[in-house]
Amino acid sequence: MNFLLDIVRGVVIGIANIIPGVSGGTMMVAMGIYDKLIGSITGIFKQLKKSIRTLFPYVIGMIAGIAAFSYLLTKVLLVKFPLPTAFAFIGLIAGGIPVLVKRAKKSTKGGFVSCAAVFVLFFALIIAMQFLGEGAEKAVTPSVLNVVVMAVMGVLAAAAMVIPGVSGSLLLLAFGYYNPITEAVTEFIAAVFHRNLPVLLEKTAILFPFGIGVLLGIFFVAKLIEWLLARHEKLTYCGILGLVAASPVPVFMNALGGAAGVGVILASAVTFCAGFAVAYFMGRE
Repeated sequence: MNFLLDIVRGVVIGIANIIPGVSGGTMMVAMGIYDKLIGSITGIFKQLKKSIRTLFPYVIGMIAGIAAFSYLLTKVLLVKFPLPTAFAFIGLIAGGIPVLVKRAKKSTKGGFVSCAAVFVLFFALIIAMQFLGEGAEKAVTPSVLNVVVMAVMGVLAAAAMVIPGVSGSLLLLAFGYYNPITEAVTEFIAAVFHRNLPVLLEKTAILFPFGIGVLLGIFFVAKLIEWLLARHEKLTYCGILGLVAASPVPVFMNALGGAAGVGVILASAVTFCAGFAVAYFMGRE
């Protein structure tokens, strides 16, 4: 049962990483698994079997979530039902905040003023990131230069996956690589099903270095967060709380622009409650 639930949690994290403005790290916090996953990532060389056993269902879920929902979310739900979709994730974020507040209160070594300053700083950082804007879309074809670029983009996306509140999708949009990468994923999956070897090799040449960058970024950023939690626990939690608390703002702003009649508002209220309930249920260990 726990194994299947962890796969579902992984699916939620994977889906979150697809949506601009939503952070996989925020979903980890909301579901109460952030510390466990960070510890498993940083301890993978010291406790290989234990870390793999912990991470395996989440990785499977993330891959399944990205593969199965990348088209549905980016081309259907976010286009036709932007507000209800956004409020589902806002509910997930809100459901995890009470647990994070409790952890910050229990932590030591940090005064109220310093914690408040860190909270405000990181809250403002997320709001400022919303105004990065979308960069000119880049053409990505297999080449030596693009292998390096894809690896760097992978590192940036991974850092955003691990750091709550920071959206990897938003960073990729700002650099102009969001659509090329999501389209490469969709085309890669289609090539697998249709056994189209030329397309499969072309998309692998794009996605493989990106994946390597993701793995490296996740490990080194997790190491940094583990170090901060060990030495500045309360301040780190206050910073994470600021990132998470600000997360609904870019999610909501990215969903604006569509019709907002009574039906849409009611649907958004339902999806918010559903998201909140999911975060509460999955946050229980």
